[in-house]
Amino acid sequence: MIDENFSSMVCFDYIQLSKIAVEKRNRLKILKQLFDIIRLLKYQYIIYDGYELIEFIFMMFVTHKEKNCLICESSINESRTTGMIGFIKKAIFKRISVAFPCGELHAKIFKELDFKGRIVKTFGVGIFNKLPKRGYEKKNPLSYKYLYVGRLVAVKNIELLIHVFNKNGRELTIVGTGELEAELKTMANSNITFLGFIPNRKLPQVYEHHDIFILPSKSETWGLVVEEAIYNGLPVIVSDAVGCYIEMVKLPKTGIVFKNESQTGLEEALECIENNFQFYRNNVMNYSFEYRDNMQVCSYLSLL
Repeated sequence: MIDENFSSMVCFDYIQLSKIAVEKRNRLKILKQLFDIIRLLKYQYIIYDGYELIEFIFMMFVTHKEKNCLICESSINESRTTGMIGFIKKAIFKRISVAFPCGELHAKIFKELDFKGRIVKTFGVGIFNKLPKRGYEKKNPLSYKYLYVGRLVAVKNIELLIHVFNKNGRELTIVGTGELEAELKTMANSNITFLGFIPNRKLPQVYEHHDIFILPSKSETWGLVVEEAIYNGLPVIVSDAVGCYIEMVKLPKTGIVFKNESQTGLEEALECIENNFQFYRNNVMNYSFEYRDNMQVCSYLSLL
């Protein structure tokens, strides 16, 4: 988000085309501004952040294909690659020379649509703001405290979480607000605590008092909150609908992946992570965000 602090945080020149909400923008005006800017620039590459905006799609067709690059944060799980939608995506991809999917599930979109260009995985959706760690060292707990952080909306599948924890009686804390908040509170037993909205700067204190993070989403393009949980020392349980599950959970063995919407799968994941808690905890503590962040930067520098 571009706000009063943005200019002090970046070390590159930028132009803000509009200060109004993106859905209220004047598309023709934005398109003309983009065209005028690019027409006057001498550039090696244009990196488009997605292909949802009509202005971006138009620009891809009026600029040189060999200079067009595309960031893709959508995974194959929530993307259509057949029918008319697939046909349109394939036409757009033909105007791209380099694709930057953030992970394997995202790269599959390009593979299924027979993309002929270069695919460079970025291993993330950006480098999140890492607050200083508090320097605590957890011990193997006698009873595990579970944590969910995110919006309280249907796609996050918190109903499944509550159903399972109502049944097993384990401690669960839910952080966040959303349209289902009142309904979820009515469903939950006393072992489930709702903390509401908590500012990002205070979240490390919440992570500190919990042992395992859970994200049971039905659909999640990446799941930056999974990175934040791992950074704060928590092993994780995620559904296989979470876009980062391969890169952030399965390969580094920082937690358990269960089948999307499977109650049995989630229950088995709870047992497995508790029985092997120290193994996953050690992998979390040994995970190098410095190395991962460097991989993201190098993926883009590979253009040069």
